[in-house]
Amino acid sequence: MVDTTANTNDDSDFQLYRYNPSMGAAILFIILFAISSVAIIIFISERALKAKNKLRSWKKISDNAETALRFYKISKLYGAYIPLIVGCIVELIGYIGRAISGNDKEALGPYIMQSVLLLIAPTLYAATIYMLFGRMAHLLFAESLMIMPARFNTLIFVLGDIASLFMQAAGGGLMASADSAKSGSNLVTAGLFVQIAFFGLFIINEFLFIFRVGKLPNPIQSRCASWKSLNMVLIVNSFLILIRSIVRAIEFIEGFDGFIASHEWYLYVFDSLPMYALTVISIATLKWNNIFRIQEESVNAQIHVGPLLQPVGSTDYVLSNHKSETKGFKESEYEQYN
Repeated sequence: MVDTTANTNDDSDFQLYRYNPSMGAAILFIILFAISSVAIIIFISERALKAKNKLRSWKKISDNAETALRFYKISKLYGAYIPLIVGCIVELIGYIGRAISGNDKEALGPYIMQSVLLLIAPTLYAATIYMLFGRMAHLLFAESLMIMPARFNTLIFVLGDIASLFMQAAGGGLMASADSAKSGSNLVTAGLFVQIAFFGLFIINEFLFIFRVGKLPNPIQSRCASWKSLNMVLIVNSFLILIRSIVRAIEFIEGFDGFIASHEWYLYVFDSLPMYALTVISIATLKWNNIFRIQEESVNAQIHVGPLLQPVGSTDYVLSNHKSETKGFKESEYEQYN
């Protein structure tokens, strides 16, 4: 990667890149994200198919039991991973844009492609993290232990993520023109700060959840072994995105002629590598840490502690305040998510 810096920041000195983009580095990450995309689709589909075979037996048990079992349709669990898959594909296309720029760094189309897509891909990863956490808490009967109301917890974080995505996408497009480059940079910076704020709150939410679950265990959560390791994966991936977003925010605050924007290696060290590490961690741990396995453990636990489940209505039910197994568990209503 050849780096050249510029010392002015006026329109007459506007450049799409302040270095010569490395085609080799871009091609490397095209290959890596292509492998990740295929691997994630295969592994998640395999887990989903295995889980689908058990769904019918759960429905029969739920129909014949005095109280309904809590479980999701497989499509809803699979759907939580869709943004992760799309994010990998978006990264792949973004690096195709950078590879083209390596041949012609003045070409506007490839610049916009890589600028926008590499900015928004982490927001898609974030959406998967938010949805997996919400579904996990629901299956553990532990929504009341989250920092926000259970019914709106996932929605609030996803809406914040979407707002961040649109701000960064719009700003990335505006940066391709000298006249609107400054406005675009400010919009991207604002979008990154929105992402940082929501991620900071989400990480606090996750650690608070761990603390509260430890202090207020319930009979379902105590019989589910996989949720702690999955939650640790979510936390690690959250920190990877947070660090990346902070560095990118500093980049745009410095401006187009800033040190970070003028040196390509910052992009690969603080964006490409962390985001690829996120996909590798997700793939490597899918066999043991996936939402399908947590659902299976949750349903088995519900069947085991069936007498503790007290019906409320046709679709709602609560955990009874059983002294030995629900100590500290706050009684509340829940909905079936089928």
